[in-house]
Formats: sequence, structure tokens, C-alpha cells
Amino acid sequence: MKDIRSTDFQLILDQYKNMIHYHIHRMRIRDPHDEFLQEGIMALFLACNGYDETKGDFNAYVSRMIRFRLIDHLRKIIREQEKVDLIINEAHTLAVIQEEEDLMEKQEFWDKIKHILTDKQYKWVYWRIKHELTIKEIAHIENTTEDAVKNWGREVKKKLKEQPFILECRNK
Repeated sequence: MKDIRSTDFQLILDQYKNMIHYHIHRMRIRDPHDEFLQEGIMALFLACNGYDETKGDFNAYVSRMIRFRLIDHLRKIIREQEKVDLIINEAHTLAVIQEEEDLMEKQEFWDKIKHILTDKQYKWVYWRIKHELTIKEIAHIENTTEDAVKNWGREVKKKLKEQPFILECRNK
């Protein structure tokens, strides 16, 4: 074979393009945007510039260069995806931790309220505030009158009105 460097690269590309496609197909790579094809072309170009006739057959050399370049590119993509996955996992973990902290704060808040109120008053808070039921629905559930439920609510409002942690919540 004559000196490969003196041959027009387009002629070499026409001759070896099927080899690039062969390696992409053999490695079961999906290449919708032809990025692996471009890597293969670059490998072919580098092989043409770096080929030494004394080291062996050009076809075998090009084949190895293309294959190794595709493997390197695939590894690079995998490393980048792992970095993205790590960032996503960290963000998800932080979100879960924040949710747990918020839940604990809410639980502490409801525990403080429960400690201050009587059982009937807390039932009003539980049904009216937490579950957004009507006075009529609460009376039905608790098997009492609507007036009794309204009275529970009035007492809750009086007790909680001046509590320091309630005032803090209003100021936030």
C-alpha cells in the first residue's frame, strides 16, 4: 500500500466508513445523532496520521483505533451520566431530608397544641383544621351537637391565641 498520509482523506473515509458502522453495530450502540460515527471518523483520521508501515497492517490498525476510540467515548458518556445521577440522587436525598425535618417540625407543633388543649378541644383541631371537616360532620362523627363542637372551637381559639409558638408562626 502506498503512503496513507498522501491519500485524500475523503477516499479513505469512503473505503473505511463501513468499518466504523460495523464497530458501532457490533458494540450495540444506538447512535441517533451520529456522535459515535464522528468519533469513528476522528479515529480514522488519527490512524491515518499516526500509522507506521513497519508496525503492521493498516486495516488491523484502523480497526483497533476505531474500536478503542468508540469504547473510550462510551466510557466518557457513562462517567458523565454517573455524575448526573449522583447530582440527582444528592438533590433527592436533600429533598427527602428536608421533608422529614418539616414533618418533624409539624409533629412537634401538633404535639404542643395537643398538650395545651383538652381532648375535646383537640378533637376540634384534629377534625376541623387537619381534616377540614365542617362543624356538622364533626358533630356527627363525635356523636354530639353542633353547638358543642362550636364551643370546642371557641375555647381552642381562646387558648391558642396568646401562645408564644403560635405568635411565632404568625410572624413567619
